[in-house]
Amino acid sequence: MGWHLRITLLAVITAAILTVRYYFPMPVCNLFAVWISIIFAVSLVRYLWFLLCKMRMMKPVQQKMARLNGGLGNAWAVVQTFTFITFTRLFFRSGSNLDPATANHEAWETASQMVNQIGSVWKASIIPQVLLEYDKVFILFFIGMAIHWLPAKFKRWYRLNFAMLPLWLMAIIVVLTVFIVYQFITADLQAFIYFQF
Repeated sequence: MGWHLRITLLAVITAAILTVRYYFPMPVCNLFAVWISIIFAVSLVRYLWFLLCKMRMMKPVQQKMARLNGGLGNAWAVVQTFTFITFTRLFFRSGSNLDPATANHEAWETASQMVNQIGSVWKASIIPQVLLEYDKVFILFFIGMAIHWLPAKFKRWYRLNFAMLPLWLMAIIVVLTVFIVYQFITADLQAFIYFQF
């Protein structure tokens, strides 16, 4: 799909969702309106960048900008995927640890309350408190993100080096890894739904 068609379709979808939000000011509509507005704003910037590169820049600079644009596009795609998956998990996992007889009702209520909170007025004053209370969770999350963003060449290097270790050392590393993962599995569930995974 070409850039011109893509930005036109996105503008139409954004206008439609903002119109629905105007006539139905529910928290879920607010949530979708914010999400689509951010997607449209970033896509518009990328579209304008594309036009600028196409019209004014010389070929060597265009190649450098294309690499930068590709990297930014990948980062944006990861952020959007992460946000979408987290949003769907609100409904998918919010009752998975409950008694099956009450799980559906409880899951729907929990997920609905979270959507209402996300789509309503935010209390920015509690952000530092949440960061302090769940500091270990956020540290673990950022370590995971840093590992995810390591260059593929480096990941290939440490996989090959692990495969070349003696069998007894690999066995010890696997046992330690299983033990550490088991500690996370048996830990008490956290109040914030994403920390339950």
